[in-house]
Amino acid sequence: MLAGSPAFAAGLQVTPISLDIPAQEQSQAMFLSNSGRATLRAQVRVQQWTQSGGTEKLEATREVVASPPIVEIAPGARQMVRIVRLQPAPATQEKTYRLIIDELPGSDGAQAPAAAGLQFLLRYSVPVFVLPSASAGSPALPPASAANGAMPLADVTRLAASIRANGPDASTLVITNNGARRVRLSQLAHVDAKGQRNSLFPGLMGYVLAGQTMQWPLAMPLSVLKSGGAFKAKFNDDQEEQTLPLTDRP
Repeated sequence: MLAGSPAFAAGLQVTPISLDIPAQEQSQAMFLSNSGRATLRAQVRVQQWTQSGGTEKLEATREVVASPPIVEIAPGARQMVRIVRLQPAPATQEKTYRLIIDELPGSDGAQAPAAAGLQFLLRYSVPVFVLPSASAGSPALPPASAANGAMPLADVTRLAASIRANGPDASTLVITNNGARRVRLSQLAHVDAKGQRNSLFPGLMGYVLAGQTMQWPLAMPLSVLKSGGAFKAKFNDDQEEQTLPLTDRP
């Protein structure tokens, strides 16, 4: 289960839903709370998060750890877990991890079906970003100018997108992030040469991590892609959409 707003189910709540650890700091706090009526136990692990071949990869790491790694939370109580960076911050590029939060067997609050002896155990995944130092220069997506005094939009010039044909009616959108920090995409749409809009990912699309490449299948005919048009999306916390830089199409 990927946390997207204060994550909760069966009494377990996790806040915040993502963590940034500045280069000059060694740790950040997160909180697990129990809004249920029974005691629960949970384990917090940290895994390195990378993207390879268009897929997400998680691996064990000792660069960042959770303290304590196992908690027991009484009904109505809240437990702080500190996420501690053991390695120096990266000089030039953000490092990325995920907290894997598992409800442990034996939790009194675990959901149990009618059949005795079975439990449904919960898992949450929370992104953690160790930020590059200020000496690394501009971030991957520094603020771009915005009209009317509004908040500046993310600068997408360090993103490079291309379309890869997989057959007559199948294609893949490939996005490379050449910057020093991640970018989050949502509400991706294609606007064809005639201005007709086709929503492809109406909600959160996903992340492209710093210096890495991610890909997504597109549910639209190649004939539409070949005819021109542009991809529009929202980046990070922008309220306005921008055009995704496209370097190649079928």
